[in-house]
Amino acid sequence: MPSLEKRRVLLGVSGSIAAYKSAELARILISRGYEVRVVMTESAQKFIGAETFHALTGNQVATDFWSESEKGIGHIELSDWADVFVIAPATADTIAKLATGQAENSLLAIALATKAPILIAPAMNVNMWGNPATEANCKVLSERDFTFVPPEEGELACGWIGSGRLASPWEIFYHVRRALSVQDYAGKRLLISTGPTREAFDPIRFISNRSSGKMGVELAREAFRRGAEVTLVHGPVVTDVPQEVRRIQIESALQLHDVMLEQAYGTENPTDMVIMAAAVADYRPKEISEFKIKKGNDIPKIVLDQNPDILAAIGEKRAGGEHPTLVGFAVETGELEDLITSVRSKIEKKSVDMIVGNFAQEALE
Repeated sequence: MPSLEKRRVLLGVSGSIAAYKSAELARILISRGYEVRVVMTESAQKFIGAETFHALTGNQVATDFWSESEKGIGHIELSDWADVFVIAPATADTIAKLATGQAENSLLAIALATKAPILIAPAMNVNMWGNPATEANCKVLSERDFTFVPPEEGELACGWIGSGRLASPWEIFYHVRRALSVQDYAGKRLLISTGPTREAFDPIRFISNRSSGKMGVELAREAFRRGAEVTLVHGPVVTDVPQEVRRIQIESALQLHDVMLEQAYGTENPTDMVIMAAAVADYRPKEISEFKIKKGNDIPKIVLDQNPDILAAIGEKRAGGEHPTLVGFAVETGELEDLITSVRSKIEKKSVDMIVGNFAQEALE
C-alpha cells in the first residue's frame, strides 16, 4: 500500500548561530527518504555555507534572487514544489518580516507565494523571544495558520539561560512529519501506556521484566503524526517522543492502575482510545522491607500478591459502552496456537476491542 505521506521538504535557513543544526535536520530527513531543497538568507551564509547543504541534499541551494540556482529553479517554482516549508532557524528579524509580508529575499518571497504549510522553528536570545513585539508577530502568524515548533530552554549562544534555543532537529522532524501527513486522528485523545513496571521488595531491589517500551513510544509518535493529542504513561524507559506528547512516569503496577483509570475517565475531556502496551508485572511483593535485605546464610522468602488487571478494569468501568476504544497486547513464548488462544481469551474476558499478539522474542528486540 503506498504511503499517504508527502515527501518534499523545503528548508529555509535564516541568520542564527543555530543554523548549523539545520544541516543535521536535513540529514535526518534525507536518511528517511524525504527530498530536501534549501533556501538561505544572506546572513545565514555567514554561519554555514551553502555548499554544506548542496553536499547533503544533492540539490542547488537558493541564496538570493540573482544566484544561479534561483535563475534555474526560481523562488516561485520552489514555492510550488514544496509539500511543506520549514524555516529553521527563524530569527526574530525573519519572523517580523514574515508577519508584515515582506519579500526582500528568496526565503520571504517563497513564504508569500507558497500554498504549502509553513513551520517556524524560532531561535534567538531569551529577551528577544519574550519581547512583546516578537510575541505579537508570532500571534499574527499563528492566526494565518503558520505552525510553530517552540524553542527549548537552556544555555544560549549569547550566554543567557532561558527559552530561545532552537528545538532539536528530531523535534522539528516530528512536526515536519505531522505537517506532511493526513490528520485522520485530529481532535482525538489517545492514552498509551508503555514499558515495564517495577515491583519493589526493598528500597534497592525490585522485580521487573525486559520490556524496552519501544512499541508504546512508536505508537505515540505515530498518533502524534496523524494529529492526535497523546498522553504517554510509561515505566522507567527512554521516551523519545515529541514535546507535545504529555508524559507521565510511573514505577509500579498499582501506580499505573491509578493513573490509567484517572486519565481514561477522570478528566474533563473524554479519552477516545486507550492502548495498553505496557508490560505490567502480574505479581508484586506482598511486603516491602523498609531497609535493604542483607545477604546472609538464609535465603529470604518473598511472598507475592497478584497485581490488578488494568485493561480489564478499564473495560469494566466502560460498562459495555463503546468509548473509549480499548486495545491490549498479549505476549506468549509457546506456539502460534498458544498465542491465538491467549488473544481470544483476553478479548472475551477483558471487554476490549482489540488484542495485538506478539511472541516474546519479538517483543524483546
